[in-house]
Amino acid sequence: MEEEKRNLLLFAIVSIIIMVCYPFYMSTHSLNQGSVIQSANDGNDIQITTQQNHSTNHAAVATNKKAPPSVAIKKIQLESANLRGTICSKSVSINNIFLKKYKRDLPTSGKKGTPLTDSAKNPDTKDLASVFGNTENKYYAKLEWISSDKTLLLPDEETCWKVDTPGNFVQLSEQSPLLLSWDNGDGLRFERKISVDEHYVMTITDSVKNYGNRDVSLKLTSVICREFAANETNNTFNFYEGPIGYFNGKLEEISYDDVMKKKSIEHRSSGGWFGITDKYWLVAFVPDQKSNYSVSYSYFPYLNKNLYRVESAGDFVTVAASEEITQVNKLFVGAKELKILDMYENKLGIAHFDLAIDFGCLYILTKPLLYALAFLKDIIGNMGLGILLLTLLIKLLLFPLAHKSYRSMNRLKEIQPKIQALQKKYADDKTKLGQELSAVYQKEGINPIGGCLPTLLQSPVLFALYKVLYISIEMRQAPFLGWIDDLSLPDPVSLFNLCGLIPITLPSFLNIGIWPMLMGLSMFWQQKIGPSSPDAAQAKVMLFVMPIMFTCMFAQLPSGLVVYWTFSNILSIGQQYIVSRSIRS
Repeated sequence: MEEEKRNLLLFAIVSIIIMVCYPFYMSTHSLNQGSVIQSANDGNDIQITTQQNHSTNHAAVATNKKAPPSVAIKKIQLESANLRGTICSKSVSINNIFLKKYKRDLPTSGKKGTPLTDSAKNPDTKDLASVFGNTENKYYAKLEWISSDKTLLLPDEETCWKVDTPGNFVQLSEQSPLLLSWDNGDGLRFERKISVDEHYVMTITDSVKNYGNRDVSLKLTSVICREFAANETNNTFNFYEGPIGYFNGKLEEISYDDVMKKKSIEHRSSGGWFGITDKYWLVAFVPDQKSNYSVSYSYFPYLNKNLYRVESAGDFVTVAASEEITQVNKLFVGAKELKILDMYENKLGIAHFDLAIDFGCLYILTKPLLYALAFLKDIIGNMGLGILLLTLLIKLLLFPLAHKSYRSMNRLKEIQPKIQALQKKYADDKTKLGQELSAVYQKEGINPIGGCLPTLLQSPVLFALYKVLYISIEMRQAPFLGWIDDLSLPDPVSLFNLCGLIPITLPSFLNIGIWPMLMGLSMFWQQKIGPSSPDAAQAKVMLFVMPIMFTCMFAQLPSGLVVYWTFSNILSIGQQYIVSRSIRS
């Protein structure tokens, strides 16, 4: 028994050390905990090219081929109901898109602000969140034509397309599509039409007219490129970020680490979608849902950078002389709003587009809870109050199970003196102790696991709600009451510097705010009024050590989760009080 007590105490001490030191370790070894740093350029930067690009596409053109005359570079203004940005006529890369409904991460929200590019310093976009980020790392999506004919002149990253829309000011909007063209001077005319809807999807229609006297073989590739600094971590906790795709009825999450290790990962599919996802944003191509295509996920080291490339292509198509081919792709660039993703899934026939959101293994529970949370937030107008109301509704729904569990635990608490006496009497005879305990349980009509089963039945719902609060975009920059201005970030104040009154910088493990402290106190009170372990050492661990451990751990989690957990503990205390009174009466 003494050895068991020592082991239990050692476990408690080690657990506290891990809980306290882990956040400090992660803050010093992870450049961006919780979200992968996003990146963009303003359209004038030279695009990243790799050996793979040049092996089949944009190959060296024969010296007897004359390049078409250059045209002026134009910046096209994108302005739709939800998007704002620019598209450069040089290379026509999509890389400077801002979300009008969402603000960029600011220092006032508890995060260090990322440096703005010249394009992001535009007063119309400087405060808006960018799908492609605001740092120096490149991140873009584009379409490229390739051919097996190395002498064929094709548009590449240096090509300046002609803007066929009249006027000096060119704007892409829901009412005004963008028309581009480029002639290779050797019998091929390339045309591209880009239109945008009221949400986050661009429809890109590419056509090739062959006015020459020979057949050519071409295929169109969809490319998404993203780079990170060589020492930048891409690992996240509790949600997925990275290359993603839905192929042949199955979701594939191809992590950055897997791509780096294997250098190249390939899939072939009919229909579906593919791209790169962040916690809240998604860049994804949606090909013709009846077409067959291949997708490769590749990694390239590039000038002290790590470059990840997602590239898709169908089969080669022959364009006969005097003929024309047309291919249509859709590009999603925007926020992962569940209602919008489901709308596109139904409208465009995109299979399981909602899985761009990391629902986890409890999809059947997580998705309805996410809808419920968004609905309550819209009704009340405050995300924090929506969390409280949803927690209350779930507690009421699960009250019969909780009631049964608490009654069983209270009955066990009443017979604790008998159990302790038997444990002391038969301390050296485990077999006899088990027989006597069974006799007591049978006589009192108690099932010792009766309190565990209802709790286990409640757990999936509670874990699903926990997941929802981690992934919900409604949590991002959502204010609550008082000092909480972003429920997706930890409580910004610390009791150890008197909520900022003492001007000192604290280590991360001492940044314990008011809400985590309230959560710890509620957990302590819940343990105190509940049935305790017959073993005194174990009872003290549950009463004191566990609340301290959870307080330190929850201090580093999003404040929305802490609000939920605190309120859930308070409701559980109320339930225990009701059950206790009903038993006494």
